[in-house]
Amino acid sequence: MKTFLLFTLAFLSLTSFQSVAQNEISVTPVVMEVDSYVSSLKLTEKNSPSSFSNAQNVEDLVYKLQSSVYFNSGNVKTFGENPRNFYTDIASLKGISSASLMKKDIEIVIIKINNTNDFNSNIDLSLFSDFYKLKYIYIVSSVNTTEQNIAKMFRNYDEQYGIFYKINLGE
Repeated sequence: MKTFLLFTLAFLSLTSFQSVAQNEISVTPVVMEVDSYVSSLKLTEKNSPSSFSNAQNVEDLVYKLQSSVYFNSGNVKTFGENPRNFYTDIASLKGISSASLMKKDIEIVIIKINNTNDFNSNIDLSLFSDFYKLKYIYIVSSVNTTEQNIAKMFRNYDEQYGIFYKINLGE
């Protein structure tokens, strides 16, 4: 009877440990170049048409002038009413939670990567939990990189966000 009890206890402990270990595994996000991301959205929408186009929305957010919030080095600048775009850089991310920002209509966060050292930083998506309309994370890098390098930066990934990037060596 003791052996059975010890075996059962050991089994339950092992099962609990495996469950905790599985919950700790982080999911690596899919990261695409911005034009590829838009193309994939268009292909999906071609097969299931609707009145709202995610592809057109991404193009509007990325390429057209939008009301925006800029947050750099603790300074907040808001341009326009009901901003949809939020611009920041890697170094400023840690200050987001304590900053007074207009978050309720933000649909896209644009994060600037300025140098290769920025790739050693993390992008914790839980920082954006108060951005209720957030759909997209857009990385703009002024240094060459790969999808894999960008994907490694993310923590607390949530599949509700589309993540894409652009390398802009001219800025």
